Amino acid sequence: MNCYKRLISIFLAALLIFCALTVQGCKKKPGGETTPEPTVTEAPTSAATEVPGTNEKSADDEAFEAILDDVLVSSLVSDGLSYHMFVADPAYFGIDEHDVNRGWGEYSYEAELKGYDENDKLLEELAALSPDNMCETNRLAYKSLVETLNLSNELRDFYYYNEPLTPLNGEHTMTPLLMTMYEINTKEDVENYLLLLEDTPRYLGDLLAFEREKAARGLFMTTSALDQVIESCDKYAADGEDFFLIGYLQDVLDEKELGLTAEEKAAYLERNHDCIINGILPAYSEMAETLNSLRFSCRKLEGAAARSEEELQYYKAKIKIESALNETPEKMASMLDRMASKLLQRMMRIISSDWEALNEFGSNITSLDPAKDIEYLKTLIADMYPEIPEQEITYINVPDALADDFSPAAYLLSAFDDPSRNVVMLNPSADKHTLLLTMAHECFPGHLYQSQYFRHDPDIHFCMQALAPAGYSEGWAVFSEQMIAENCDKYGTGVAQLEHYNSSIANIIIPAYISIRVNCDGWSKADIEDYLTEFGLNDDDYINIIYEYSINMPHYFFNYAMGYTSVLRIYETVSPSTNAEKLAFFKKYLDCGPLMFDVLNEKFGVK
Repeated sequence: MNCYKRLISIFLAALLIFCALTVQGCKKKPGGETTPEPTVTEAPTSAATEVPGTNEKSADDEAFEAILDDVLVSSLVSDGLSYHMFVADPAYFGIDEHDVNRGWGEYSYEAELKGYDENDKLLEELAALSPDNMCETNRLAYKSLVETLNLSNELRDFYYYNEPLTPLNGEHTMTPLLMTMYEINTKEDVENYLLLLEDTPRYLGDLLAFEREKAARGLFMTTSALDQVIESCDKYAADGEDFFLIGYLQDVLDEKELGLTAEEKAAYLERNHDCIINGILPAYSEMAETLNSLRFSCRKLEGAAARSEEELQYYKAKIKIESALNETPEKMASMLDRMASKLLQRMMRIISSDWEALNEFGSNITSLDPAKDIEYLKTLIADMYPEIPEQEITYINVPDALADDFSPAAYLLSAFDDPSRNVVMLNPSADKHTLLLTMAHECFPGHLYQSQYFRHDPDIHFCMQALAPAGYSEGWAVFSEQMIAENCDKYGTGVAQLEHYNSSIANIIIPAYISIRVNCDGWSKADIEDYLTEFGLNDDDYINIIYEYSINMPHYFFNYAMGYTSVLRIYETVSPSTNAEKLAFFKKYLDCGPLMFDVLNEKFGVK
């Protein structure tokens, strides 16, 4: 997939991080998107900066912003869910709704090649511009976009090495889940929701065709991954009349006044029911049956280097994209190893000086009320982070059918042209004992705060917000947990830091490190055990899980692990100590916009 098509995949690919590497009950959690009702009708304007000290933009600024405008619109209309979630008013972007793909988009080799051709064309257009003639915000964005495109192009020859059906957050589970995030406020929304729903069997068929092609090339998934994917498909297919999307639309039409007649409502519900019973559920049955028939094609449970040089090159290229950092695996492994040791040393210092923190480990770091936790978080960051407009938040619960596979919470990003609506999805059945840190990750000063800062900053083009590297966004969110843990006196900073550091080491840093060693250096379970002994994590179950993750989902942890490591490196290079210095740092950091870490490292002098 090229670097900018299908925005949903960029923002929501990791929504279900219900990490099985639990040590002390930790779970990781990222964010997503949604769309409020339109409120803006003025003509679209570019969001890049003017040349400092003037009201004029350079010709290169204007040309660069025009390119960003085109890329953004192309991305927004590429699939029905991205369009609905990110666009409140098409007139704002100059979008003709006839150009919108109301389905899921195409998953095929031909579509992939077309995407890379578009990347090449875009690089040619960018090469004709001089970033030295641009204002700083545009200059940084230019460098980051060029790097993103070049790194994306490194994957050009590895289409069949991608795996959309990963055991935990694969497309087979994400696709119906995302339908529950399709906000319905009008009759037109119902129509477009059903168009997307009715395209689901076709899209699942595309994925299944891709798996057949992978199997024919000897690149099929492992037996352990296959069993988990089939189990999910069988579960959906067996739900029948209890499949959660049947009740979802029924609940929406019962709860909201959409001006529908009784006949219209009945027709919509019948159409919804028919699509699910006669289209989607049979598609899952076919997927399970076909995948099972490919079982003889399953590859061994071994790392990339053991399989082929091509697998290894794909792995190296993919983790750079996930990490938002153009570094070698060996350099990343060194960074992650030092990070794990650093966090472990911090834990040891806390334990040696604060026995109470150790005794309280596992106790509640939350009021158990998300709204109250968020109000407390706002007080903690008031003097350290730049102010943003007051935010109203709507809280909704995930469907019961998804609760077991959903993170404790997820923030859904607002539309670009109307940031007034914030939605936080909550999982009532999830472990809540560190809910404050969860809300720090999702809301303040994590995803909600950062995205709203960008939405209200006219200097940061919407396109750069749309293309925010996952490593950049998730790194900020995990680092936000650390900042809150260090300052939440109400619950004890010692125990909060122990929770955060323990979770980060066991659930993101070490899994990413082990993934590199397994895939690049051929580590065995015995090698993993030797390494984990110094961390006290050499439990057989943990070793088995982390080994399987390294092979079945080898890139899974990098946006969190390398993102967090990179943000912390920048922060410690600047080393702000007072709240005033932290405020100045965070303003400078955020004002750069979402960028690749290589660009940010140069900006902040990180060696």
